[in-house]
Amino acid sequence: MSVLRKEPEDSLVLAEDERWALVQRIVASQCFIKAPQLRDILLYLSRRTLEDNPSGISEHEVGCNVLGRRADFNPNEDNIVRVQVRHLRKKLEDYYSAEGRDETILLTIPKGAYIPHFDVRTIPAVEVADIGRGKPRYPNNQPVGSGAVSSPATTTRSRLVLSLVTLSVLTLAFAVAAFVFWRQKEALLAQTPGSEVRIPPSEDVFWAKFFTPGQPTSLVVADSCLVAMQDILDVDIPLRELYGTPRMAKLIEGVADQKMRSALELLARRQYTSLGDVNVSARIIELAQNYKAKPRIRFSRYLDTREFMTGNFVLIGSRRGVPWIQLFEPQLNFHLDHDLRTKSYRFLNRSPQPGEQVYYGAAAGGANGDESYADIAIVPNLAGSGYVMIISGITMEATEAAGALVASKEFSVALTKILQERNGDRTSPYAEVLLQTRTMPGTARVSKIISHRLLTPQKTEP
Repeated sequence: MSVLRKEPEDSLVLAEDERWALVQRIVASQCFIKAPQLRDILLYLSRRTLEDNPSGISEHEVGCNVLGRRADFNPNEDNIVRVQVRHLRKKLEDYYSAEGRDETILLTIPKGAYIPHFDVRTIPAVEVADIGRGKPRYPNNQPVGSGAVSSPATTTRSRLVLSLVTLSVLTLAFAVAAFVFWRQKEALLAQTPGSEVRIPPSEDVFWAKFFTPGQPTSLVVADSCLVAMQDILDVDIPLRELYGTPRMAKLIEGVADQKMRSALELLARRQYTSLGDVNVSARIIELAQNYKAKPRIRFSRYLDTREFMTGNFVLIGSRRGVPWIQLFEPQLNFHLDHDLRTKSYRFLNRSPQPGEQVYYGAAAGGANGDESYADIAIVPNLAGSGYVMIISGITMEATEAAGALVASKEFSVALTKILQERNGDRTSPYAEVLLQTRTMPGTARVSKIISHRLLTPQKTEP
């Protein structure tokens, strides 16, 4: 099996970078709420600077990758980039004079260049009587005021609330980054005559059936807020109790701490997914162009069981973020299992073959990166009238690696070989493969198929 390598363009900005967190606060501020184009430019320039450390960013690059200009865009004839960046500088000044007056890092874009500068900003501390309601942030993150000592219980609750707020901010950051990536990807697809994903329909054994004219296709992205709520509450809610019942609402109502309850209620109202899921969706949408298909992205929370009676679906993420995967789990050999001892997730091999492990879980890989796993399965929809592809990884990076594989020609070649085991019959492309990935921080570097199964469709009750 050949090795699939991730391209550098898919690298992610680490969430721990305080400069990237600053950018997220700026684009989410009131100053930028009605300026989507300026948000896109700032995010693009900041991402390029933090990830690539470029010596320069050209007007042509910004015009094509952010503002939708074609490859023959001439900045000398069209000054849109200069005009928009001038507006962006003014918006940054507005932000720092209002909502960002307490920021400890100053973000500027010097005139005549397009590389953002991040400089330490000295801000005098201001005393606030009530830290719980105070607006300013302090450079040393220490409360000031009366000098009263908090009780252990109060400190624990405060840390818990802070963790929840931080989780919400990070989730929002991923959502904004996902949206920007999506905009950039669509712009590139619209401009580029050729596509990096080219699988001739005559050589494919699955996608030619999946992207059938007249058959609706949905790409279902994970509900990241649902995952976060289950993690915080330390529960694993089955599908039958999640939708159509007040189970989650009752769990939230039962939380004693009012601030924690409010934070959970906030998460319950949000609709966030991961950047990895959007990356996978973008790859599949790009692949669909070969078949003149136009799949649509669906948010997991707003589907209904009976929708799986018709049409084709790609379910992206784990069963905790896409609970609908549980409808098809009885047909699968590799089942995502919760290791109670380590509080982590792993794949259970229900019927191990010679040389195979019973469990496949994430493990430290030392200098070569971290080892993780993902499962790719193709099963019929609930009525047998279409297909459901499940792309599920233990980590976001593993899921993204699996998505990169299914959109490559290598997957078609591998699936063809697997289906030949069915006495040469390739008309029923129902199969499952287990993928091993090696990751570096934030991205999958290499991946390979280590096991597979031919699947026999089973009747599933909606």
